[in-house]
Amino acid sequence: MPININTEFGHSMPPEEDHNITIHAPGWDNAIKFRNGDPSVLNKMKSIYPRFGPWAQARHILFDISAKLSLPPDHGCLAFTSPEAFAYAKQFAASSHRSPPEVKLEQAELKFRVVDVGGVRLYVVVFPISKFKGIIGIWQVSGTGISTRLAEELLKHVDEMSVVDFEATGETEPLIVPETTYLAETNAHEKLRERIWALLKRSPIKPTDVSPNDVYLYSTGMSAILGLHKALMAIQEGSVVAIGAVFHHTWNLFEEAPAGFKHFGPADVKSGVVDKVEAYLINEAEAGRRISYLFVEFPSNPLEISVDLKALRELAVKYKFPLVVDETIGSFCNVDVLPAADVVITSLTKSFSGYANVMGGSVVLNPSSIFYHSALKPTFMTTYHNEYFSGDASRLLSNSDDYLSRSAILNRNALALANLVHSYCTPSGPVTDMLYPPFTDTAASYRSFMRPATPAFTPGYGCLLSIDFDSKDSAIVFYDALNVYKGPHLGAHLTLAVPFNDLVWGDPTHCDVAYHRAYGLRTEQVRISVGLEDEQDLVEAFKAALHACCEAARKK
Repeated sequence: MPININTEFGHSMPPEEDHNITIHAPGWDNAIKFRNGDPSVLNKMKSIYPRFGPWAQARHILFDISAKLSLPPDHGCLAFTSPEAFAYAKQFAASSHRSPPEVKLEQAELKFRVVDVGGVRLYVVVFPISKFKGIIGIWQVSGTGISTRLAEELLKHVDEMSVVDFEATGETEPLIVPETTYLAETNAHEKLRERIWALLKRSPIKPTDVSPNDVYLYSTGMSAILGLHKALMAIQEGSVVAIGAVFHHTWNLFEEAPAGFKHFGPADVKSGVVDKVEAYLINEAEAGRRISYLFVEFPSNPLEISVDLKALRELAVKYKFPLVVDETIGSFCNVDVLPAADVVITSLTKSFSGYANVMGGSVVLNPSSIFYHSALKPTFMTTYHNEYFSGDASRLLSNSDDYLSRSAILNRNALALANLVHSYCTPSGPVTDMLYPPFTDTAASYRSFMRPATPAFTPGYGCLLSIDFDSKDSAIVFYDALNVYKGPHLGAHLTLAVPFNDLVWGDPTHCDVAYHRAYGLRTEQVRISVGLEDEQDLVEAFKAALHACCEAARKK
């Protein structure tokens, strides 16, 4: 039966609710207009990924804060639940990576305020609205902006808002923050930690002593990466090393590292990336330096490369650095990366949540790590503070009730579509490659970290796959003919397609397009997040789009 899509342009996938994080925006050209900030598309947006910018309830509370602070009409503000946002805003604004000059902020242009609303202390960064493009990155990259649910709760108490006696400009060192408060933890937080712990202990490759107290919750996946990044940089100075494709905001965070960011792009077997990493480590050691840590996605988004974690583990031991593995794409149920990783990061917003209506992230410390007792655990015990709103924690806990049963369907549907698309791949045809773990030359590495099957669940390869085409024209024909929801996000209950690389890495004014293309982030690629629809319905939808693509190529 054909997949029925009646969602209006700019709205979220159904069921449409106040806190949804998806947007349906069909048309490849509209994705590029969105990337370029075209008002003809932006003005139609009724839903959006909340970390892209203040949205809905969050925007309303920021307007109210601006009014309470009597900000000039040419100034705006962003609000956070942690005073650390002040330091990050100053660092971000001062970075040499902020360009062009018309959006780069001088430190004197930033001001900082503190307000109390409904028992919650907010830390407010004030900036000239004309420099919005230069400051919005602290919301996007840090991932610590107030959530829509928290904003909704705060709006109930907006009349009680009070300004805390505190004022400092961006030139003041240090910023003396009044009594710091953080969001309260609830039973939902405890239950979430226990659920993640249980998933880590379920059918392990190698038993570990990990406990619920080794699980740290964050408001988004990016805030989890930022929290870990700051902790690791404090533990061991040095450059940050990353292998293969990493999320673009993760890239933005890493390039700000004080001792530099070293990236190894090609990461498949034939690239010899492990040997290249070791050569770099040897050079660092000969210069009397260590790296701070090494970061890798397993598998990577959107290329689905599963780098050799066993070899990286050996390097981590030999050269004494923490190995951080982001297993969001593989996901808790399918892969067990604790045997290799010192720390595991996950965006809980994705398939763990599964319903595209709440955000969250987690950091798990591995008690078997040589850094655990000496540095990791003590650092987190003294520096970690809860910034995850109870309403979001409750929703995430509820959503994840059926995580395993949903994941079984996601695995099944994605593999069916990957097999179908792979059958269309030919050297001379428009479909040139199927990017999904079992179809890559790193398949053996992925399989070596798959959890053993149990009667209750058989691990698979996750919900994400990507398709390479011979040309942008072929990719566009396929994309526009594909009858699924169109927009960013992955791990949702319904299938989403997006020209991810063109959207994220295709603008030469903001990134080195040729560099990223060289290791596989081609703009002639479509990323698919497979959902829970009927398998045969999805197969038919993809067959129709593949047929349209092949027919267009034949005529051309």
